Amino acid sequence: MLAVIQKKKNFDEIFFDYFKENKTEIAHAIPKLFPFLESLKDRSFITDKIYADSYEACKNSVPVEKVVYKILDNLEKLFGWSFLCTLFSRTNLKAYPGLREIHKNLETELEDKYLSQRSKQDQKLATMHPRCEQGAGDSCSQGSLTWTPSDPASS
Repeated sequence: MLAVIQKKKNFDEIFFDYFKENKTEIAHAIPKLFPFLESLKDRSFITDKIYADSYEACKNSVPVEKVVYKILDNLEKLFGWSFLCTLFSRTNLKAYPGLREIHKNLETELEDKYLSQRSKQDQKLATMHPRCEQGAGDSCSQGSLTWTPSDPASS
């Protein structure tokens, strides 16, 4: 059970760190508010007031990227898997091609960091446990991690 909790924590940390480090790039990848703002409002990530204030700011010549960055900065406090699913939804990826590259880079970073951590854990376990010596009819197998970046259920 501890390993599952630890795995989830590592996953969440990698996602959160990536989001934090790439807020500016994400904001620049969203050059118009629709459908991004609506998807956040529909899923209750932002209030009606923030929604209205954001459109008002754009009407008053505040660059869209600054408005989006401010929203992302506020959402950092509520960061979670459901927010990432909303941010990288099919609708948003279709509307904002720049998000596709960010999403792809997130998947790559997750694979690199998570699988790297997993490999280190496996190496540590291998040194802690004596190797199985295979005799006639004996078999020894070590579990492996299978993970698909777009499949959150496999975490």
